[in-house]
Amino acid sequence: MAQNKKHITPENITEWLSSTGFLFPRNEVELERFEKLNGDVDFGLTGIEIDPDKIINGTFREKKIVKMPSDINQEEINPYRMAARNGNNLPKHIMDKIKKNQSKPKDDSDGSENTNM
Repeated sequence: MAQNKKHITPENITEWLSSTGFLFPRNEVELERFEKLNGDVDFGLTGIEIDPDKIINGTFREKKIVKMPSDINQEEINPYRMAARNGNNLPKHIMDKIKKNQSKPKDDSDGSENTNM
């Protein structure tokens, strides 16, 4: 007759989750189990990747640098532009709106900031 080999029960599910890393280990036994499972993993971290002060102060911003190739052929890009518009050209009223917005003089005091005057 087959034996029940299930070791996870509703009573010890939290212990198993803590031991396998899905929850934080709460005691030495769970920490030892976690280290036994994941002790040989080298994440290549030096400890300077994360600045907790910036996270707490809300000043952490992830920097993304996108480099555009300098030898872009405009003819190669046009099909992608058309695909973004479902293969259609821009309607005349949209083109007029774009031209109108680009012909406006740039003014730093556009009223977007709240001034208490």
